[in-house]
Amino acid sequence: MGVGFKNFALLCISLMLFSTVNSFAEEGNTTLQNDFSGYMSALNGKIQKSWNPPECMERNGHALVKFSLTRSGDVYSSEIVESSGDLVFDESALEAIRKSSPFDHFPANTSKGSLTINYSFDTSIVKTYDMQNYLANADKFFNVNNKVALDYINKAIEEVQGDTNAYFLYGKRSKIKRALGDTAGAEEDLNESKRLKAKYDQKRIMASKLIAEMEQSPYSYFNLAHSYEIAGDYEKAIEAIDKAIALTELNNNYKRYRNDLVNRKAAL
Repeated sequence: MGVGFKNFALLCISLMLFSTVNSFAEEGNTTLQNDFSGYMSALNGKIQKSWNPPECMERNGHALVKFSLTRSGDVYSSEIVESSGDLVFDESALEAIRKSSPFDHFPANTSKGSLTINYSFDTSIVKTYDMQNYLANADKFFNVNNKVALDYINKAIEEVQGDTNAYFLYGKRSKIKRALGDTAGAEEDLNESKRLKAKYDQKRIMASKLIAEMEQSPYSYFNLAHSYEIAGDYEKAIEAIDKAIALTELNNNYKRYRNDLVNRKAAL
């Protein structure tokens, strides 16, 4: 996937990627750490370029992946050790490891035959530091002092200036206004949240569809299915996940996700 599409896919989040090597826990082994410092920097960059997390989450995301490398840089095992609680987010983290493999060969001056790494994938829904504080305080004062909460959520909305990615802020303000007895204001904000979300859903679908058509990979169709699901189009979501399953019979998560989609469609 090209850089331009990557940037489009990450409009509503900021990336923070960290990694630690379990094998470095051996006390006093600073030589080993020094040997792998450049290696880890290159690994970090490769994973960052490969990661395509889901848009647009309404809360911060975190998943910790443990994966093991052979000396030649091949990944021979990977698993989620701390789940984000979101199947799509977790799968995006595992996909980043799969797409990045193989990594570089180990440094020539180390005799290690394998390496196990804990790698943290994190996203933030906020666009600015001020917005982060405003949003946190709005949540803090909700149903404690709703007038103060309203002041903070107003400031958060001013920070994004009507950005479609921040539709959820209007939903939050709707709840605060309703708690204050402003029924008309709450309804107005709820409608604005729905309007912005509909626009964002279409933008997300277009981006996901383009990536899926370019990559023709199981995860890209899985992500497209998720985009359709968020927009409430379960029929197209099922079509997309069927394409993902057809490309790989090995991922049971995709099959479970398909069953969930079928059940949700039936419940409508």
